[in-house]
Amino acid sequence: MKDSKEPYMAYIEVAPINKGGNKEKENVAACLIAFACRLSFINGEDDYQGWLAFDVLEESKEDETKLMAMYSKKYYALKFSETTMVIPPKGGEILINEFLNS
Repeated sequence: MKDSKEPYMAYIEVAPINKGGNKEKENVAACLIAFACRLSFINGEDDYQGWLAFDVLEESKEDETKLMAMYSKKYYALKFSETTMVIPPKGGEILINEFLNS
C-alpha cells in the first residue's frame, strides 16, 4: 500500500524456468498480478479500492515501452504517467476470475 491507501505493486519477478517457450509453470506472472488485484479490493481505501498501480522501470526506454504494451494487452493495464501504469477494477476482476477462481 502506498500512503496506507493506494494499492501498489512494488515488484514482480518470475523465475527464469517460467519464462520463454519451455516454461515449467504457466501463468505465474498472471497469477501474481491477479492476487495483487484481489488484495487491492480487500485493502484499498476510498477511490483506490480495486485499482492497482505499479511502475515499469527497465534499463532502456525501448524495453519499458515493450513491457508496457504487454501489460496493457495481457493484464488490462493503462498508462497513467511516464512510467506508472494502473489496472482498473474491471481489469482486476477479469484477472481474478481467470487466474484465481478457475
